[in-house]
Amino acid sequence: MVATQRSVARAGVFQGSGGGCESVQDILNVAVTSEAFAVTFLGVALDAAAAGTLVLDPEAVGSFVAARAAEQAHYDVLIASGAVPQTTTFTFPDDIFADPTTFFETVVSLEEASIAAYLTAAQSFVAQGEAGLAQVALQIGAVEAEHRVGARFFGIVAGAIDDEVPNDVAFEKALFEQVSEAADLLTELGFIDGDGTAVEFPGPGVIDTTGVRNLVPPTPAT
Repeated sequence: MVATQRSVARAGVFQGSGGGCESVQDILNVAVTSEAFAVTFLGVALDAAAAGTLVLDPEAVGSFVAARAAEQAHYDVLIASGAVPQTTTFTFPDDIFADPTTFFETVVSLEEASIAAYLTAAQSFVAQGEAGLAQVALQIGAVEAEHRVGARFFGIVAGAIDDEVPNDVAFEKALFEQVSEAADLLTELGFIDGDGTAVEFPGPGVIDTTGVRNLVPPTPAT
């Protein structure tokens, strides 16, 4: 393989600042925090939809119910792998759940960040000899990509996203050199220690796994 400036820069990520990459524990902690956030965010969104504050059609509601169940499954697997959430309290500006355009655009942006974080996590896990965790990271990231396309689809149908093709990328974005940047982003956006309404994980409503398969990561043997 021909080395490019980009691949050389990426190789440096595995050394990280101060000569060491992010530890497996640190990566797991960031990942499980993001999953706790996702479960809580979707719980608040579904609660707003049930109250009529956020206008979603029934198909979109069903899709987000299933997405929330998947995020909870991700959380459970990460906890079983030794992850410790950095926080389980999240803050939400009310306007996100009052305007469909803001909501759908926010979901798509958050999913893109999650996908990118798991790509970076998988690279770091491989570099540290954690092939099993790398596989799980890619399995989770692939589902987050499904969620991104689902959100774009329903956003386009609702007229909230001005586009025609839900599955609009050939390659997902590589946004982060460190997985911790994903947690920093949640803080910067005000979802951690922000000025909005504080909500404790898992948020309102129950987790409904109806129709959601592979609630634990399949392996080639299964």
